[in-house]
Amino acid sequence: MFGKRGRRLAQAALAAVAGSALLLGSAMPAAADEKTTGIPTSGGDRVTLVINGKRMPVSSLAINLEGQRGVPVYCIDFHTPVATGQPYDEGTWSESEVKNLNKVQWVLTKGYPNGDAAKLLDAAGASANGLDTRTRDKLLYFGTQTAVWHFSDSVNLGDWSRDIRGLTEQRQYDVVKKVYDYLTKNAVGVPEPKGELSVDPANATAIAGEKAGPFTVKGPAGEIKVTVTGGAAVDANGNPVSVTTNGGQFWLTGTEAGKAAVSLTAEGAVSFGRVFLFRGNKDKHQKLILGGTVGEKLNAGAEATFTSVQQPTPSASVSTPAEEQPSPSASVSTPAEEEPTPSASVSTPAGEESESPAPSTTPVASNGDLPLTGSSTAVVIGGGVLLLVAGAVALVMVRRRRVTFSS
Repeated sequence: MFGKRGRRLAQAALAAVAGSALLLGSAMPAAADEKTTGIPTSGGDRVTLVINGKRMPVSSLAINLEGQRGVPVYCIDFHTPVATGQPYDEGTWSESEVKNLNKVQWVLTKGYPNGDAAKLLDAAGASANGLDTRTRDKLLYFGTQTAVWHFSDSVNLGDWSRDIRGLTEQRQYDVVKKVYDYLTKNAVGVPEPKGELSVDPANATAIAGEKAGPFTVKGPAGEIKVTVTGGAAVDANGNPVSVTTNGGQFWLTGTEAGKAAVSLTAEGAVSFGRVFLFRGNKDKHQKLILGGTVGEKLNAGAEATFTSVQQPTPSASVSTPAEEQPSPSASVSTPAEEEPTPSASVSTPAGEESESPAPSTTPVASNGDLPLTGSSTAVVIGGGVLLLVAGAVALVMVRRRRVTFSS
């Protein structure tokens, strides 16, 4: 018996574990299988700038990873040499121990190659007229790199000066400087990009016509596409939302009772803003931060349930008119000449005197003759009790005689 019961308990436990595993699996965010390894290389471009008051040549960097070559990458460790051709492993911001990476992330978002080139130049007040696309992008890269160094290593980019020989020609230098100025003066902190895509909560509820949420997105950098069926996605002000970013929020709406489902799609699991550290000793060689996005697409989803408006059910009640008078209590009027009926008394045992004689339940004749005869209530009750006792005794005796006779 114990063995069967033990087997049943074990089967139930295994079923519970399996069910939990399925639930956990369905709730897990879409993520990259493992950390990415990259090999840094020279980017092939070079400029000469005034860095911290000194003339300094600066070269571009790239990294080969996820089967792609020449992905833009930036240095976040100005005073340490880079190890080109050596393996670097993907890490986290906290592992890198580099300061101000939240502002570096904003610089990467608005700078090259993630920001729109024309919009970046316009915001910076710079002009690329007469420059070919490759030269323009080169200058945008170095404007972004010097802005990254400003936050990671407190580097300052100086103005072009004819007194310093060998600098990049003034027109191109001005593009780099204006992009640097714009990015450093406007940077704000943004969250670290993730190697996975998730949305929280997975489910929300609201009344039809109202907003369910907010839903918060965590994922890689860059635009994250938002697609909704059975409803719509809106921001806090009710404006439609079709794309969001890491750390963004949206709400779901539905005009009728039912469900609305949202699907999120990110372009790459390894996005700009992910750091790469030299394998074996992260402090031995230059630390890098990815400028582009690579890897497979990531997907995540959530849903909202909309319920119909519940009408309150009126509670049953009996109204009493304000002018209704309460029912009068029943009363019996006694003529003035009639003697009141005395209340019942407790009998006093014979031979024991009472302080005051108890009134009789029998009224006295008004002419002074002998009192009317009648039975006392106490006597009647006592007699009834005696009859019940006698009957019970007789019944017991009869049953005992029957038992004795049969035995």
